[in-house]
Formats: sequence, structure tokens, C-alpha cells
Amino acid sequence: MYKPKIYTASKLRHYQLWQVLRKDPDWDFAEWTATWPQASNVANELAGEPVSEQEYCEAWMGNVNEVLNSDFVLLYKELTDKLRGALVECGVALGAGIPVCAVGLSLEHTWRHHKQVKCFDTLREARLYLYKYTVAVPPNSRKRREPNGD
Repeated sequence: MYKPKIYTASKLRHYQLWQVLRKDPDWDFAEWTATWPQASNVANELAGEPVSEQEYCEAWMGNVNEVLNSDFVLLYKELTDKLRGALVECGVALGAGIPVCAVGLSLEHTWRHHKQVKCFDTLREARLYLYKYTVAVPPNSRKRREPNGD
């Protein structure tokens, strides 16, 4: 069974949600690529502790590489969230041809109509959508298939 590589994007304050989903048996079909929810600088920043320019630089370089090494970006937004960094991560994905599964993305975000964006009301709906890629042919093996489909 193929494990789709999923990068998680949201406000920093949702880092615990991503930590919980990593351990949730309903999501064990996924390979999580984002390391930011486990990074110590996230908790430090949320606690109001200073984060150095070098730490931000390294974090962003890592985030971009993790997005580019993913099959999907899973964006989570609550009604009152004002997205910033997560928008950059989604932009990187769209620019690289990586689909974005967006949960809670309001109509004010016109990029939700991009052909590579799939919108959902709940994480459960997004999970059901992503799960079907466990039986799809992994992207890297598509090139090795014979033209007749064998």
C-alpha cells in the first residue's frame, strides 16, 4: 500500500492538532512530511520567546523542501485564522504542481478555485479523499508502466 506524503500547513497554534493526527490510527495510511509541528522553536515562538533570524531562515528552507518532497499539502484553517506562512507553503505547492487539500478555506480566498486545490469542510472529508491515494499507482512508478496499462 502506498503512503501518500502529506505536508501539513496551518497557523502555528494548531501544531498540537498535527501531533495528534500523526498518532491517530485513522491517519496511519499517511506519511507526514512536515517537521515544523515537532520543532522546539514553534513552542518557543508561541510562548513569546525570541526566535533568531537564523532559526527562521533554516525553518523556512526546511519547510519549502518538505513541501516539494510531498504528494499533497493539507491546509487547515479555522474561521478566525488569518493565514500567512501557510499561504506561502500552499503557493510553493501550487507552483510545483503539488495538490492542496484545504479544510475550512473561506470564499474570500479566490485561489481556492485553482484546479490543484480541493476544498473540504472537515478533516474527516479530507482524510477520506487522501486515503484513496493509498491504492493509486505511486507517482514515481507511473513512468515505468507499459503503454497498454500492464
